[in-house]
Amino acid sequence: MMYDKLSQILNLLLFLAKKVIIYALLFIAAISFVLWYFPVFHIKGLPQSTMMFAFLTKIFIGLLLIYIHTKTYGEGDLSHDGQTFMNEGKTLNDVFYKSPSYFFQLMFGVEQSLEFAYQTEYWSPGDLTIINDSKNVIRLHAIIHFFSRNNIAIHLSIFCFLALLGVKLLFLSIKRFIKINQYLAFWILLLPPSTIFWTSSLMKESILMLGIGLFAYALLSANSFKIRLIYFLISIPFLIGFKPYVGLFLILALLYILWSKYLFRDQQLLALPIAIISVFLAGLLFHGTRDNIVHHLTRKQFDFRNVGRGGLHALSDTCFYYFRPDQYDRLSINKGEVQLLKETDALIMRFGSTQEPIPIHLIPKGEIWKNVYQTPGCESFIEITPINNSAIQLIQNIPEALINALFRPFPNDAGSKLKYIAILEIFGMLLFIAFTFWKRRKLQLPEKRILIYLSIFSVMTLLLIGWTTPVIGAIVRYRFPVQLATVIGLLIILKPLKIKSWKNTY
Repeated sequence: MMYDKLSQILNLLLFLAKKVIIYALLFIAAISFVLWYFPVFHIKGLPQSTMMFAFLTKIFIGLLLIYIHTKTYGEGDLSHDGQTFMNEGKTLNDVFYKSPSYFFQLMFGVEQSLEFAYQTEYWSPGDLTIINDSKNVIRLHAIIHFFSRNNIAIHLSIFCFLALLGVKLLFLSIKRFIKINQYLAFWILLLPPSTIFWTSSLMKESILMLGIGLFAYALLSANSFKIRLIYFLISIPFLIGFKPYVGLFLILALLYILWSKYLFRDQQLLALPIAIISVFLAGLLFHGTRDNIVHHLTRKQFDFRNVGRGGLHALSDTCFYYFRPDQYDRLSINKGEVQLLKETDALIMRFGSTQEPIPIHLIPKGEIWKNVYQTPGCESFIEITPINNSAIQLIQNIPEALINALFRPFPNDAGSKLKYIAILEIFGMLLFIAFTFWKRRKLQLPEKRILIYLSIFSVMTLLLIGWTTPVIGAIVRYRFPVQLATVIGLLIILKPLKIKSWKNTY
């Protein structure tokens, strides 16, 4: 009797699994058909099947990423941001069926709810609402859950599709500046390891890729000003909403283009140093702005070091208490609840706030707090020099920041075997740079402006990553826009290669 029941349950599970797989395959096939059949998704001059094969490549990489996280990190479950974002999107989606009005308040940032924050890990009710990039990824997943049936392949397909549209727009933006084979250039743009790896995921980078493509198309396409302005306005929510600092740096780097094009037409060599000196002087003159930026960087670095080293965030009625791993013996930690057993020091952190943490000495009073976030620390944690709210220290940290952001991991750094993939990627990029300068061509002024623009953007991004990020895995992930900018620059520099051209299959 028991065997028959177990057999029935197993058959039911197999039936449901087959339905899930069939639904996912049909969804992927439908997107592939759209990319292959509809001319709006084609790239003029490339084979009709290019976008379809690129999409299937991204799906394969996305499934590989899920497998790696499942087997390497997750112990049987997809771990890290991807699954968390998807799960919390389901939590937000469930709110709709209980209270549609409350759902839309959360979707549009009207409601900063403690009640909903208790149910999630990445949704905080703090002073960041719509612009909070983690919240926006959760919001997008919540929308997809209306038809995905919690099928991870459906979510992955949509994220890969959106990222691929970004790649297409980016390629269309720069193709007139590229002299090598166009088909080869498209795949070089698509396939750099970090770029395709992180933009084929359930995380922010996939949506950011769409924003970058829209932004580049607005700046570099040959369309009318009105159409380019529309693309620019559409790109801003994707940039600021999913990686605010990338959007900010892309816009700030435009100052060089404006000064170079309109103020220093006859003295191009002066445009870059004057732009840099102007920004530096502005930082010195406006003390409030300077101090505010330094403080935000200090807080960001502080938070990241806490995550990297490990620790526990306990939620009281008004704030978070942060405890280091070496303080756990002073706590009772059981089933998501935390109780103080012995006197100890801690840090007060406000909900989602960027205020500086406040030291506090706690005495046991029988209070029970919620264990919101606890981690033993990151395997690839590295020590970085604290900023400590000092503008001078921030400047002194520049060499360390650039070295860490550009070249870590080193072979002797801690971390899993995946670090060797990142090491090979760095080595491969250096070889590509050397080959490009060997095969470089003479550039025109607009192309030089693009290269300097990309360099300014890359340096700002690398500095932010190096200043604040003490975890190698995060460094590799965060620097993908710099890798993308580098590849774009190298494609522009390369002169035509003597290889057999691709025959147009149209």
